[in-house]
Amino acid sequence: MARRIRLDQIGEYAEDKLDQLMRVVVLETSIQLKAQSPVDTGRFRASWAIGENEIGNYDAGEKENPVPVTLNYRLGEEKITNVYNVHNSLPYARPLANGSSKQAKAGWVDLVAKQMTRRARQLADTIGRQD
Repeated sequence: MARRIRLDQIGEYAEDKLDQLMRVVVLETSIQLKAQSPVDTGRFRASWAIGENEIGNYDAGEKENPVPVTLNYRLGEEKITNVYNVHNSLPYARPLANGSSKQAKAGWVDLVAKQMTRRARQLADTIGRQD
């Protein structure tokens, strides 16, 4: 049986569903970028950061295990009204994204973006069918 939503609650209901979508997409994007990052010392992989309405400069230093880095961002509190940036500000991030490493072909970051666009569409379909 379909869920009944009062007309005056449609906006709040839709925003809640879109917030759920953002929660998953932001986290999965971060996970995919880290997983597909070429690794030498681990510094690049560990230097991915998530920013909420901002981009900062973060350098994890020489680390093997990435830890979540956030800038004005609280995991689980994503809102569709915010802008989220999953970024890497190391000076060699762009060359790595453009294929300077034998471990990752040129365009791998764009492929992650396309995968996450498809994932967002899947999630939107699934969320739309809930209730």
